[in-house]
Amino acid sequence: MDLNERVTTAYEEMRMDIYRYLLTIGLPAHAAQDITQDCFIRLFETLHGGASVENSRAWLLRVAHNLGINTLTAKGFDTAELDFDQPAPAATVEERLIEEERKHRLRREISLLSTQQRACLELRAQGLRYREIGEIIGISTSAVGEFLRRAISRLRSALGE
Repeated sequence: MDLNERVTTAYEEMRMDIYRYLLTIGLPAHAAQDITQDCFIRLFETLHGGASVENSRAWLLRVAHNLGINTLTAKGFDTAELDFDQPAPAATVEERLIEEERKHRLRREISLLSTQQRACLELRAQGLRYREIGEIIGISTSAVGEFLRRAISRLRSALGE
């Protein structure tokens, strides 16, 4: 597979995961879109320069994390634009209202999680193992476990579970 094909394939497979991850750590949509594109430009430049990238997924998520945190710090963004607009298959108006209230509480609680908790939660939801999450974010495996435990506990409490 040549360089263009490799980057194109990575883009098609990973762009939405990276974009969602950037939204999760608190970037607004326009910044997340820009950084997502920057990640793939950097991948192309890195590979074009002759460097080896064994795990493109982990490499891209690490670059996204670093660029996202730098952007959050530099521009002062602090709220996540979380999208739960998927219509719930509720049978009655009352059930839909209850579901909307639950989504509202969940959105609020997720926005109150620390950046590390949101990042760990999103990466875990994407199926990454604790070790991989730690490498991407730059923390220990035990710290990943603790961030996830705290985040899940907080979200459960908010939802009354």
